[in-house]
Amino acid sequence: FCAPPRLSVATRAVLITGCDSGFGKETAKKLDAMGFTVLATVLELDGPGALELRACCSPRLRLLQLDLTKPADISRALEFTKAHTTSTGLWGLVNNAGHNNVVADVELSPVATFRSCMEVNFFGALELTKGLLPLLRRSRGRIVTVGSPAGDMPYPCLAAYGSSKAAMALLMDTFSCELLPWGVKVSIIQPGCFKTESVQNVGQWEQRKQLLLASLPRELLQ
Repeated sequence: FCAPPRLSVATRAVLITGCDSGFGKETAKKLDAMGFTVLATVLELDGPGALELRACCSPRLRLLQLDLTKPADISRALEFTKAHTTSTGLWGLVNNAGHNNVVADVELSPVATFRSCMEVNFFGALELTKGLLPLLRRSRGRIVTVGSPAGDMPYPCLAAYGSSKAAMALLMDTFSCELLPWGVKVSIIQPGCFKTESVQNVGQWEQRKQLLLASLPRELLQ
């Protein structure tokens, strides 16, 4: 019996976005425990998620503040990643960061909600991914994007979020074709319903509901 060859991770770096909570935080912890060099982006360097990662992960894990709606943050993230992967290239990118602050019918959802979802879930991820392609090609790496079933089929009250995820899915399918000659693999993961910190924050969702209702014209609420 011959054991399958094991991947050497000693010199492999992975950038993961959205590590403040949920899938991103758990992925960062798991890959760090496996021995990868993890570059974990968070919205708040002094937030609870960042503090937890500092406390439980190895010195290999590096934290970086990143708001995907801010081009300056993305540029800084690109320079940070290049500086920490000059000798190895970037073995993996995990596009995990996501945004959705309204659960409501399309008629009740502000157009600004659609724009904010697209800014984080599509445009920000697009800009970051494009900027990292030279490093990914160099290492014949991989791009893993966290999608959603809401991007494949209509989910009532999730049109803004689902539209952005649908756009991202098509983009990744295109990248999969275009990057194949370079040996870069592209995957989309579509998790089901999980009780992440964000989903379980009932008070936050109730507050958002009340703010939405207060902003709508009275005749629309009849």
